[in-house]
Formats: sequence, structure tokens, C-alpha cells
Amino acid sequence: MIKKVIENTPLSLRYNLFDCTEAEKEANPIAAEKVVDAIKCGKKVEIINAVIEGPLILRSAIVESEIIIQQTKIKGYVDLSYAIFKQVVSLENSIFEGDVTFIEAAVEKDIFLDNATFHGKVVFPDLTIAGVFYSRSAIFLKDTIFVGCTFKKRIEFAKSIFVGDANFKSTRIGGDAVFTGVEFKRQARFVNSQMMGAAFFNSAIFEEKADFGQAWIGGFAQFENTRFKQQVNFNTAHIERQAIFRSATFEGEADFKGARIRGTGAEFNGTVFKQQVNFAGSHIEGGALFNSVTFEGKADFRHIRIGSFTVFDGANFKREAIFNSSYFEGTVFFNSAIFEGDADFGQVQIRNFAQFDKVKFKQQASFNTAHIEGHARFESATFEGEADFTGARIGGAGAVFNGAEFKQVANFIDSQIEGNALFNSVTFNGKADFGQAQIGSSAQFDGSKFQQDVSLNTAMIGENTSFKGTVFANNIVFKNASFRTVIFEKTEVQFHEKTKIDLRGCIYDSIQPISIWEELMERLDPYDRQPFSQLEETFRRAGKDELANDVFYERKRRESAQKTILKPFPWLKDQIHYLLTGYGVRLSRLLYTIVLILLVGTLIFHLEGAVVPKPDITQPHVWGYQDSLSYKGAFWVSLNTFLPVEIPSGADWKPSSHIIWMLGINFTSFATLLKLAGWILVPIGVAGISGMLKR
Repeated sequence: MIKKVIENTPLSLRYNLFDCTEAEKEANPIAAEKVVDAIKCGKKVEIINAVIEGPLILRSAIVESEIIIQQTKIKGYVDLSYAIFKQVVSLENSIFEGDVTFIEAAVEKDIFLDNATFHGKVVFPDLTIAGVFYSRSAIFLKDTIFVGCTFKKRIEFAKSIFVGDANFKSTRIGGDAVFTGVEFKRQARFVNSQMMGAAFFNSAIFEEKADFGQAWIGGFAQFENTRFKQQVNFNTAHIERQAIFRSATFEGEADFKGARIRGTGAEFNGTVFKQQVNFAGSHIEGGALFNSVTFEGKADFRHIRIGSFTVFDGANFKREAIFNSSYFEGTVFFNSAIFEGDADFGQVQIRNFAQFDKVKFKQQASFNTAHIEGHARFESATFEGEADFTGARIGGAGAVFNGAEFKQVANFIDSQIEGNALFNSVTFNGKADFGQAQIGSSAQFDGSKFQQDVSLNTAMIGENTSFKGTVFANNIVFKNASFRTVIFEKTEVQFHEKTKIDLRGCIYDSIQPISIWEELMERLDPYDRQPFSQLEETFRRAGKDELANDVFYERKRRESAQKTILKPFPWLKDQIHYLLTGYGVRLSRLLYTIVLILLVGTLIFHLEGAVVPKPDITQPHVWGYQDSLSYKGAFWVSLNTFLPVEIPSGADWKPSSHIIWMLGINFTSFATLLKLAGWILVPIGVAGISGMLKR
């Protein structure tokens, strides 16, 4: 026997079939027309666990009483368009087999659709709900349209299922929007919707495109563990508070282009983007957290603006990552991130410091004209492709690349580092170019290895430059570079045997250790006089004149090697200069030569009959003379003959015309040769003492 309550009074209509089977309910339906009449008469309607048969049409009706239709199957078409419901409407656990239309209707209290099932289309455009809209665990089997609806309080669709399209375009929600755990089987449109409170889409699943373009969310936007299986669009969306996409999955393209997120910022920690993601031109006023995010497609962050810290620690970029012209107000962290495609940070602006410790760049990494106002750290970073820091500006304490590895070309041309530049224990497998770089403080390359050419052409380093333990396996270019103190470490392995050093135009205040200069000059190629002059001047400023002379001598020897006998006069002049004076810094050679000449002259003038008294000498016997002069007298004759000017000693004698049997010439001819030697060697000696030979 069916247990039921049926009551139809002037004030109410009650129809409740308790514990009935489906067959029993189908056999005892209530006519939709009867329900409509009761509602229009202002009766309170309560129908539970029943079947309503026929179209339920309340177009333009004004419903004064509460409507409760629960656990009921409505088999006909439902049209509530333009109706006004002044009390609560409860349709929980009901089944709507036909289409439901709610065009421009209004509900002044709450409406409950929890666990309801809609087999037909749900058309609610321009609906106005003054209370709360509850539709938790509801099932919409066909398209659902909420276009232009106004919900003055919150809406709740938690764990609902939308099998058809879900269209919330231009919807206005005065409170929170709760879509936690919702499944959208087809497209979900929230284009231009406004949610004054928070939006909760945690653990939601979007099987097809999700479109939040131009959406406005006044509170938090939570998409934690949400799964987007197709394209998702947040283009120019606006979120007033924090946006949380923690551990979300984007299987299609994700478009956040031009989006604006205010409040504390955006969190995408643990998120996976399986296709291209586009944040170009977006603005995050707070922090941006992308820890351990996986970007399987192209990641485009060009022109993004982030107002606080930015963290991409442990992120994995499997394809191209573009941060060109992006702007970061706070600190930036990319520690242990992996870039498997090209990484473009060209023209990026970072107002604080940046950390890229242990980052792996597997393709080209570009920081061309990047501007980092704080310090930049790339400790233990790996650059497997070309690293381009051309024109980069780094402020603060400077740049730290200790332990980094550059496997291809490392380009720091025209870069500016205001503080220290630390490249200790770095491996440069490709060419390293620091041409025109400017470093405001010290530069350290201690323990680094340059396997290919390294260039500091026209570089300017404000403080010390250290190459302690640095290994140069190829050529070095210091052309036109400017240093304070350059520090090397004299080891057998510092320079490869074929290493050449270009020091043309290079200037510095000092060089350490001093003993390294010989190896540097030995490896100088191409030859230029300026490096020797610079080194000589450096030593003289330090009071090391002997070393300065050694440098000058080495310079002249290098220049001498370029002269050939094909030009006999310059060659002969150089050889004489070298042999006699050591280019003006080995004057002992000239002294030894003069002493030798005077000694020979002494021996020659000591011979019997070598000299005779001058005609004006009246004394028949001159002191010390019989048939030959004493050695002392012979020395004075030799010296007087040698000197370009006459001195009193030895002036009383003149060479005789006798033949020197061992030379085959007479003493007069020997004296002539001695005089010529004096005329040549004495001026050379005077020039050497005055320093003229070193000019």
C-alpha cells in the first residue's frame, strides 16, 4: 500500500509519496497544471518524492509563496521565464527530463538545486537571484546557459557535472563563486563575468576549452589541483586578490596574456603546462611563485610585470622560455631550474637581485641588454649552448658565476657590472668574450679554465683582476684593456705552450707576481711596442729600474729580430747598439769594450819605437822613456789618443811611423783607428749615461 500525504487547501499544496518505488511514483503522477494553478493562487507548494507530468509553465508569474519540489521527476518542459519568486525556491534532488527555461526571471530569496539532474537544456539568461544560488552536486546533461545572470550573493556548484556547454558569459556574482570539484565535459565560458568575492575551482576538471577571458574576480581565485584538458583562456582577466593554481594541470594551451593579478600575487607551485603557456603583457602586482613547475610547451612571459618577488626554483622548461622585456620589481629566483630549449631574458629589468644558482641552460641563454639592479648569481650554473650577456647591466655587489660551466661561446661584450665579477673555478669550453666590458670593482677568474680564446678587448676593470691558478689553453686578448693590479700565478700549467697574448694598448698599475712578465712578453703576439713601454713604466713607477731596463732590453731584442741584412744600415746600427751598449741598458758592455781597446792600445804603445816626442818637446829625455814607454806611460798615450778631447797626460807623445810587426800597420795608422774608435764609442757612452739610447 502506498504511503502518501496529499493536501490541497487554500493555503498550500502538499504531495508527498513516502518510500515509494519508481513504478509506484510513475503510476501516481501529479499534473503539472495542478501545480501551476496552486502556485499562481499563492499557495505554498511542497512536493516530495513524486512525479510531475506535463509542462510546468509559469511565465511572467509572481510567486508569493515558498516552492519546495524535492526528489521529484518533472517530465515536461519547464518555463519560468520572467517570473518573480518572492520566497525560497527548493528543487533539490529533482530530475528535469525536459528543457528548463528561466529567462529574465527573478528569485528574491535563496534557490536550491542541489543534486538536481537536468536532462534537457538549461536556459537561465539574465536571471536575477537575490539570495544564494545552491546547485551542489547537480548534473547538467545538455548545454547550460547563465549568460548575463545576476547573483547578488554567492553561488555554489561544488561537485556538479556539466555534460554540455556551460556558459556563464557576462554573469555578475555578488559574493563567492564555488565550483570546487566541478566537471565541465564541454566548453566552459566565463568570459567577461564578474565575481565580487572569491572564485573556487579547486579540483575542477575542464574536459574542453575553459574561457575566463576578461573575467573579473574581486577576491581570491583558487584553481588548486584543477585540470584543464584543452585550451584555457585568462586573457585580460582581472583578479583582485591572490590567484592560486597550485598543482594544476594544463593539458592544452594556457593563455594569461594581459591578465592582471593584484593582492599578494599568483601561485603556480607544482603546476604542469603540457602545451604552450602565454603570460605576455600580464601584470602580477604581488609575488609570483612557479616552484617546480613543468613547462612542456613554449613558455612566453615577455613584457610581464611582477611587483614583488618571483620564484621559479626547480622549474623545468622543456621548450623555449621567453622573458624578453619582462619587468620584475622584486627579487628573482631560478635556482636549480632547467631550460631545455632557448632561454630569452633579453632586455629584462630586475629591480632587485637575481639568483640562477645551479641552473641548467641546455640551449642558447640570452641576457642581452638585461638590467639587474641588484647582484646576479649564477653559481654552479651550466650553459650548454651559447650564453649571451651582451650589453647586460648588473648592479649591487656584482655578478657571481663561481663554479659555472660554459660549454659554448660565452659573450659578455659591452656588459657592465657595478660591483665584483666573480668567475672562480669556471670552465669555459668555448670562446669567452668580455670585450668592452666594464667592471666597477674586482674581477676574479681564480682556478678557471679557458679551453678556447678569451678576450677582454677594451675591457675596464676598476680594481684588481685575479687569474690565480687560471688555465689558458688558447689565445688571450687584453688589447686596450684597463686594469689596476693584474694577478697571475706562475705555474707550469697556467699557459698552454702555444698560448699567445695580445697586450696592445693594455694599461695597468701593477702586475703580480713580478716574475710573470717574462712569460707574458714571450707570448706577446702580435708584437707591439706599447706593451713593453707599459710594463717598463709600471716597473719604474714602482722603483724597480733594473726590471724596467730588462723590459726595455727585451723589447729591443724583439724589434731587432724583425730587422734583416737586406736593409744593411738599420741592421748594422742595431747590431752595434746591441753589442756595445745592450740598447743603452747594458752599458757595462761598452765599458768592457773601451777597457779592452785601451788595454790593447797600452800594449801597442809599450812596444819599442811606438812613439816619439812631439816636436815642441825640448827636453832630451822625457820621464819614463828610453827606447819604449812604461806601461803607465803607454796607458796615458792610449787614453789620450782614444778620447775625442786632449788631456795633459800622454799629450807629449805622438805615434811613430814604424811598422807594428804583428799587425802589419804602422803606429800612426793604429793611433788613427784608436782615435776613430774613441770618436764613436765616447759619444755612445755619453748618450747611454744620459738615457738617450733608451728613447
